[in-house]
Amino acid sequence: MTNGANFVHRQLRSELEEYIKSQYFGKSPLLLSAISPQLDDEGLLYQKPFIESSPAYKSQYHGIQQTDLPGWMKEYFEKLAKAGIGVHESPFLHQIRALETAVDGKDLFVATGTSSGKTECFMWPLMAKLANEARNSKASWRMRGVRTIIMYPMNALVSDQISRLRRLIGDPENKFIHIFREVCGQDIRRPQFGMYTGRTPYPGEMPEKKQDRALEKTLARMAFPQTDEERAFFERLLDSGKIPAKNDMEGFLRRLHDGSHIPDDEDAELITRFEMQQYSPDILITNYSMLEYMLLRPRERKIWSDTKEWLTADESNKLLFVIDEAHMYRGSSGGEVALLIRRLFHKLGITRDRVQFILTTASMPDRNDADRCAVMRFANELTAADEERTFCYLTGEKEEIQSKLRYDIPFLKFEETQAADLEGKEEKRLAALNEFWKDVEGTAAPFGDLESAYAWMYDHIIAYRPFYELIHLCRGNAVSLRELAATIFPGTEEDRALSGVSILLAIAPLARNEKGIVLFPARMHMLFKGIHGVYACANENCERPHSDGSLTLGDIFLSDGRLVALIATALYMSFIMTDGAVHFFIRAIFWKMILSGGMFIFGIILGK
Repeated sequence: MTNGANFVHRQLRSELEEYIKSQYFGKSPLLLSAISPQLDDEGLLYQKPFIESSPAYKSQYHGIQQTDLPGWMKEYFEKLAKAGIGVHESPFLHQIRALETAVDGKDLFVATGTSSGKTECFMWPLMAKLANEARNSKASWRMRGVRTIIMYPMNALVSDQISRLRRLIGDPENKFIHIFREVCGQDIRRPQFGMYTGRTPYPGEMPEKKQDRALEKTLARMAFPQTDEERAFFERLLDSGKIPAKNDMEGFLRRLHDGSHIPDDEDAELITRFEMQQYSPDILITNYSMLEYMLLRPRERKIWSDTKEWLTADESNKLLFVIDEAHMYRGSSGGEVALLIRRLFHKLGITRDRVQFILTTASMPDRNDADRCAVMRFANELTAADEERTFCYLTGEKEEIQSKLRYDIPFLKFEETQAADLEGKEEKRLAALNEFWKDVEGTAAPFGDLESAYAWMYDHIIAYRPFYELIHLCRGNAVSLRELAATIFPGTEEDRALSGVSILLAIAPLARNEKGIVLFPARMHMLFKGIHGVYACANENCERPHSDGSLTLGDIFLSDGRLVALIATALYMSFIMTDGAVHFFIRAIFWKMILSGGMFIFGIILGK
């Protein structure tokens, strides 16, 4: 987003319209002239954009230290927090409660909003589980076997989780394993994780030299950059968790060249299927379809036999099963997952009480007791419980922002500010913020640096009427840009008011405190859809006829609900768009759904 929310939406609309015109009507001036005025009608190709801010949740400074967890475990998490690898010094209350509940061995259902830290609600219990066994059950820890299964509904979410685990358990500086061994013992083995999906290299019952060499070449190109440009790109990939967490990639590639899929003991990640089939990962990240295959095929038998032996070795050992995006498994798909979990129980020779479940979602009803009872039934049915089990149901405690309106901001300030300056480089952004706040009543400007500006805005921005109304209108709700413009800047011409809202949306997400908590974590929802066809009345005497000199048609329109009336009154002919390749624009990579006529939802994160 370079020039404000409203500008971006208009640009995307324009590019979609131009794509349809050039791709399908460029060779037919008659159709092009007829449909061009219609393409920009709201509701045809697009809906008005909406702004939504995630609710703020209550947090507690050093919250984990205030729990009843064992002292050594609190020390473990404090070390991780100080190292900056996945644990926060000021966690949300529901994250603290999730950790306490999971360590106590109870099932957990986390249903908090988007950007509320749900991943930590199962990641921290997972880290506690690994450390507890490694520290207190060393003989059990020496055994191979899957301790945790994390199941996602789609591969994109699996890939995102793998990136998180690489930055945490497989961090390049080895901070995690140093802390893990400081707390649990220097001689314990390293925890390992692996992604097992259709994207995991590579399919087949046995390794193949050709496939091994191709994988070796790909990994070498990724992990060993040759030029400065490649090294800079490698660092970006490493920071974002896109590089496999191998202790000695060069050694792994030598073994791979010889057809040997054997991991190093110090590898955090197992990359290939053949590695995991021989050496079961402690954390298995997969999806529903692949888990079903794994339970049926002989080639993954050792993974389950190792896990079964581990479970049998100690009655206190429990499998942790995480189901993320649990709301995706409603209805028949939920029944299939429940049956899959029963097959897993059978494969491992265990009952439901040997598995601890953590379910997470952002989409569960919580209006009344009836909703909560329905959620509990859903959780029990999804996790194959024959008898009702109690889930700790966490919905989060929302932070209510209290502030008295003290000031207003002249609209001229919004007209004089460019959104692009607020989204540019740090020097330009600081200058733009200082210029915006200069001479505004109650301000602390000029600010010496961006962090000072951000912190001041976090504490004071809600005292200013336009920001106050923006935050209160959007917190937990999706509100259209037009509605925001009309409410916040009443009596102002719409285009000018929309530009003012764009400035508000460029400034408000910048407000954050010294702990990195954002006051207004917002996103913009933009909805676009394709067209199913173009329709024309074959009667040239229809109203609003169109002609190019050789062909005359009646009214020409896109499929917008008028077709039924047309069929009832006249003959018609249709010019049906044929499916074709979808081309992506540099600025608007979302035309994937155009030809299907389906709805496509495109979101831009305005603040984290």
